[in-house]
Amino acid sequence: MEHAAILIAPDGPSGQLRGLMDRLGSSGISATIVDDVPTAVELARKHEFPPALLLDVREWSAGEVEDLKNAGELIRRVLVSAPTSLPIVIANSAGPRMILACIRAGAVDVIDLALEGTATARAVVQRICLRQYDRARETDSFTQVRGMVEDLLKDLIRTERRSIDAEDALAHARSGEVPTITTESRAPAILLVEHDRSVADDLTDLLEAAGIATFAYVTGEEALREAETLATTTGLDLALVAAQLPGIDGLESVRRLRDRVPGLPAFLMTSVHDADLATEAADLGVVGFVHKPLENIEGVVERLAQLAHESLHRTREAGYLERIKERHERVLARYRTLPREP
Repeated sequence: MEHAAILIAPDGPSGQLRGLMDRLGSSGISATIVDDVPTAVELARKHEFPPALLLDVREWSAGEVEDLKNAGELIRRVLVSAPTSLPIVIANSAGPRMILACIRAGAVDVIDLALEGTATARAVVQRICLRQYDRARETDSFTQVRGMVEDLLKDLIRTERRSIDAEDALAHARSGEVPTITTESRAPAILLVEHDRSVADDLTDLLEAAGIATFAYVTGEEALREAETLATTTGLDLALVAAQLPGIDGLESVRRLRDRVPGLPAFLMTSVHDADLATEAADLGVVGFVHKPLENIEGVVERLAQLAHESLHRTREAGYLERIKERHERVLARYRTLPREP
């Protein structure tokens, strides 16, 4: 394993720093000096084994409040750009406050040029290189294991989906009952609320022709009376509601619909451009607008059909996952406790 060190010296390599790096180089440690964090991180990525990152904080060694702040910010920038690194601080007669501030910010060691010689610096760099190498190997190994577990869980989900479908079909066959409509067997469904009967009829005919079950109503009150039953018995995947309605308006209709059918995606159909309406709709979670007159009604139908299919697919996936979670809660609970990295 090759030991390497990259020194980040914002003010450039002074004689003292150059001497340190030259001595490290002569003792078998590949040593490089750069003047900023991005260059150091990019250079570190080219090394086969993670190099030690040294940070020059000598100009802040006095330990004043601003000095502590500057040193801490430099260390944190390095850790943001290279989260797995173990930064080493290079100081000069640093006081206890500076050393403590650097350690708190994330530095793992301090080389004080006024107190320590080449042998100490070399030992520190070699020790940190070894720690980073061990950490990198552990992280790679853990990532591979976690990837294998996730692949196994994906295979489990695919297998369980087939098992659930087969169990449901077998249960219906044994009971002699007519299979109930499920998300897996039904067509996408849209709830349409439009007071203009001719517009509602045209949209319904085109949506039905596109394979979308459509339930049309002329008032929000009528739609609300039927929505919960429809969602339970046949399923609903999308609502298209006119903003201007007799009785309760479109926004209120959408609000109440989503109370009855949580998460139901909704579109507003309107003939006016109103910024306040758009703001209220966005706050309510309306996913889009259809503008009247419907000059390109075929395009509108195509878009609605696509969104209804996508909503139905999400519902199917959520249903499968919920049943699979119930069957394998113990395994999934243990999986959730795995950390993202060591």
